[in-house]
Amino acid sequence: MQLSYGGTLGIILLNKIIEEKIKLPELKSKLINKILTSIKQMLIVSISANLIIFPIIAFHYNTISLTFFISNILAGPILGLIIILGFITIFISFISVQISKMPAIILSIFIRLLIQIANFSSSLPFSKVYVKTPSIFAIILYYVILTIIIYLIKCRDCLYPNRNRRRFEKNILSKLKNKKLQKRTIAIILIIVLIFQVIKILPWVLKIYFIDVGQGDSTLIVTPNHKTILIDGGGSEINESYDVGKNTLIPYLLDREITKLDYIFISHFDSDHVRTGY
Repeated sequence: MQLSYGGTLGIILLNKIIEEKIKLPELKSKLINKILTSIKQMLIVSISANLIIFPIIAFHYNTISLTFFISNILAGPILGLIIILGFITIFISFISVQISKMPAIILSIFIRLLIQIANFSSSLPFSKVYVKTPSIFAIILYYVILTIIIYLIKCRDCLYPNRNRRRFEKNILSKLKNKKLQKRTIAIILIIVLIFQVIKILPWVLKIYFIDVGQGDSTLIVTPNHKTILIDGGGSEINESYDVGKNTLIPYLLDREITKLDYIFISHFDSDHVRTGY
């Protein structure tokens, strides 16, 4: 639900702003112009939605995709056809189930094609980049900065339409060049960064986590000096197709902002202790 509402909000707020920034050259061929315009619209919609939902995806799934626009451009037209065919199939099924099988066959072909596109997109480099769970402060800061940028652009468009936009930009730049404002801004940023660095450096108590990896065992130790030690990685002798490292261990570590392990110990080599893909 968060992704759906966030994506919709991003399209509403950012679609027009980004569209004005992306200009396409006019070509002689009307067909090519239409194709480029369609690709541009799908790209703009994709960027608008993802600018809002990036922090949400990183927070819940510890991953981001840097190739999202490729999958969206490829899958966008097919999704439209699938939705239309789906409604047609459902509507016809109320009249005759036998007749509805014809559009259902076509629908299944497009669904299979969509699955193939999803598999292709997931195999691309940087399609799934693991990131540590962002803090609530970082997420709020991201949305505050994004809101300020949207507000400034909206103000420029309302108060200084078309020709007078340069005057607005000059006014903003003149304020940014104010030395007192610059010094205060730099001081605030340095203080915030320093506070977070001091918090990270300060020694903490010894922490021991027993990770639920199903049948196997896995233990994470964080020393007072922030050294990370992993004892065993878990595994499953019952379901070998389930990757404990990918689906359980990595998300668990990233959720605790751990991107590097200092030491790894294997107590013994039974499959429920070391069968993991981390």
